[in-house]
Amino acid sequence: MFNKYSRYILTICNMFYPKTPFLGKAALLESEILKVHSAALPQLLPWLCQTPRTTTYRVNTLHSSVTEFKQKLESILSFKYGPAAPKVYGLPELPEILCIAPLDSTTVAAYDDTHKQIIVDTSCGAALLRGAHIYAPGVLAMETGTQLRELVNVFADLPGKCKRGTTTRYECEQKIFLGVGEVLMQRHQLYNNTEQAPTGIAVQMKWNMSGVPALGDLSSEAAMLQNLPSIVCVRVLAPQPGERILDMCAAPGNKTSHIAELMRNEGIVIALDNSASRLRAMQSKLEHYSCIECHHFDATKACHVDASPESNRPPFPPNSFDRILLDAPCSGLGNRPQLCCSIKQPKVLESYPHIQRRLMTQAVQLLRPGGVLVYSTCTVTEAECEELVAWTLRKFPQLQLVEATPKLGAAALPLPELSPTLCELLQRFGPDLDTVGFFIAKFQKL
Repeated sequence: MFNKYSRYILTICNMFYPKTPFLGKAALLESEILKVHSAALPQLLPWLCQTPRTTTYRVNTLHSSVTEFKQKLESILSFKYGPAAPKVYGLPELPEILCIAPLDSTTVAAYDDTHKQIIVDTSCGAALLRGAHIYAPGVLAMETGTQLRELVNVFADLPGKCKRGTTTRYECEQKIFLGVGEVLMQRHQLYNNTEQAPTGIAVQMKWNMSGVPALGDLSSEAAMLQNLPSIVCVRVLAPQPGERILDMCAAPGNKTSHIAELMRNEGIVIALDNSASRLRAMQSKLEHYSCIECHHFDATKACHVDASPESNRPPFPPNSFDRILLDAPCSGLGNRPQLCCSIKQPKVLESYPHIQRRLMTQAVQLLRPGGVLVYSTCTVTEAECEELVAWTLRKFPQLQLVEATPKLGAAALPLPELSPTLCELLQRFGPDLDTVGFFIAKFQKL
């Protein structure tokens, strides 16, 4: 029956995602993303706001087997969803990966306006749509009288105007409905504890609007929740046992651990990061790998002609590494869903290619002749992807572009200095794919 809520339900389902991740100065920022291929923006911008619906785990084959972890995932999904449990499957190009399909649309419950409301910020909302639960710091507002184990509607506050601890229903035309959760912490636990900030899961999601199974993060020593293009990236690097490899901007360490696993923990992996706190945070997940050495160091200064060739501490002399991964700091626009981008000024977007070029200059010097350099970003701007490749080839004739395989992404966007033939060697993960936005280029030093 069509009741008074039905029209509202249809509206939130049809208009669920924003049309662009930029609020306010949208036109100024949008024009910086694709300057040559601006005609592709109408397809790209809504895609950036939407959620990748496939969940991927990378199995640590040094510790577990793909079969064992698949059985674990299937057991958890069956317990939570019964006969409607989504499929778990592998990919032949990436034998260490397991994918979880999205839920069938019939398993998503109807919106119920009688539920009380929870408000979260856009960062928490994005994680929720990828299958996460809501941790205590993420709850911006909870209505007075909300009880333990009560079902609540969860909304994201796009403009960021909701005050933390608001007691009444937050009215805002730019809040978006994300799903339904079960309350595990009450207001007094979230907002009245002045001695210690609350921790743990505050709202356990029952279902979300994206259809991604709400499992939380099941990462352990056996397997890691990781975006598919990031897994592809390390496969493109193709590290081998016994090699000396540099991960220039290593935090949070997910790709670093993958490198060590493909090397069978044999060889040396030097992991650098300019942030001491990020480096400390990643060390616990890397302590099981004897081949990894982590250093707090600015990778833009990683090469020095007078450095000792025997030392594993930075800086390093030229021609020190067999392979280098430059997963560069970037604008991060590919981290879907981008419900509301935190970047507000074009000059912020314009700043990233400068640091990327400085890092690339160091990487080229540190790579031995015949060695492999993989450049990657989790963004979609031409300036940080294709233009950076064109600049690299122009600046460093000792580098040649080689095919980035395995090929799960699409070809790059052609530019005046980047022919369609060269673009076929690159990988751009964009609107035709159910992944985050990502870019991969593979070079070899002559």
